[in-house]
Amino acid sequence: MIYVAVLAIGILATGCGKADKNIPAENSESSIAVVETSMEESSKETTGKDDKLSESKFMVPGYKLGEIPEIPVVVLSAFGIDENADAKITMDSTKSLSSILGVTITPVKVESDQIIRGSSIAQLEESGAGQYSDGNQTVQTEGDGSGQYNDSEKGITIQRDADGSGQYLDSNKGIILQVDADGSGQYKDDRYGINLQVDANGTGMYKNSQNDVSIAVDEEEVIYKAGDVVIEIKSDGSGSYENSATGLIIENDGQGKAVIKIDDDEKEVKADPLDFTYKLPLLNSVPAVPAIEANSIMITMDAGVLFDVDKYDLRNESKETLNNLAKVLKEANISAFEIDGHTDSDADDAYNQTLSENRANSVKEYLVSVGVTANITTNGYGESRPVASNDTPEGKQQNRRVEIIIPVL
Repeated sequence: MIYVAVLAIGILATGCGKADKNIPAENSESSIAVVETSMEESSKETTGKDDKLSESKFMVPGYKLGEIPEIPVVVLSAFGIDENADAKITMDSTKSLSSILGVTITPVKVESDQIIRGSSIAQLEESGAGQYSDGNQTVQTEGDGSGQYNDSEKGITIQRDADGSGQYLDSNKGIILQVDADGSGQYKDDRYGINLQVDANGTGMYKNSQNDVSIAVDEEEVIYKAGDVVIEIKSDGSGSYENSATGLIIENDGQGKAVIKIDDDEKEVKADPLDFTYKLPLLNSVPAVPAIEANSIMITMDAGVLFDVDKYDLRNESKETLNNLAKVLKEANISAFEIDGHTDSDADDAYNQTLSENRANSVKEYLVSVGVTANITTNGYGESRPVASNDTPEGKQQNRRVEIIIPVL
């Protein structure tokens, strides 16, 4: 645009030099005015682009100026459901996805459009007490949901009280669960490098060595660390974000102001106080036995991994995750699978329904574009199928998700 304006000025100047009397004076002035206006508009356009580029360095990608990202919700793998030995896709084959923060892989049983997760199924409901022993398995029940189970071949030992408390040990997979009736206890899973200690009020410590993530929660503050990023939220609404790789620092004073620093630059902006409601997940009851057998694998992606708020076009950062998914699908020669979009309860039903449909379709379109040839079914469920309460920010975060359900048999 600037090049064209300069060229126009050169032509006008040449015309004036020749003093062409055939060009009326008012026409010359009009032409000069057009050129000057064009230069002003070009200058404003260039300045606007420079301002946006300059402002973007003060922002966390996908978030507004001065906004500190919410701390991801911890989601634990389900118990009481086993992978099928003949599965085309196994938990091990999806490690490139499960190592990504905000992505959870779970074996599930899909039956009559219902998804059965092992941790939500009570299967030890004998009407009377008794014992059962068959080869490697030993079951003893008291008739009230309590009892003991041992499978020496699978390395599983379960001791369960009627209130769901007890312990679950899986020596083959490196899983240890010790839980009280109020949901407090300890959980360790060597498959994913997970270690969780949680009290009944949701305070405690979570570590994931696979993702290099730790979350410490007490009644005064939450501290989240993931690689180069540290987020701290305090009970008075203040907090901070720091990325040592980019040098970006955001400090929220909890009183309507945030100071942003990067390199030698500093900017002060308006910012809402931070929401101090974060809790670690309470532990599920010890699963009853025997375990059900999965017929599908469900890949759950936090909507924040894929999309900006209220958007359905994929973020650039999400494409690496979907590329990994496409590779897994093609290597396993999966012929058909399902993509379901879900939202929280913010906004009205119609808006959420459309948003969930569009998000599911966006994921499908990208997978097709990178060579996935399977028959893909998409569904949008809006806010109709929550997996957590919409009364808390953490619950809403869990409900904003895309689920990819892949038959494994």
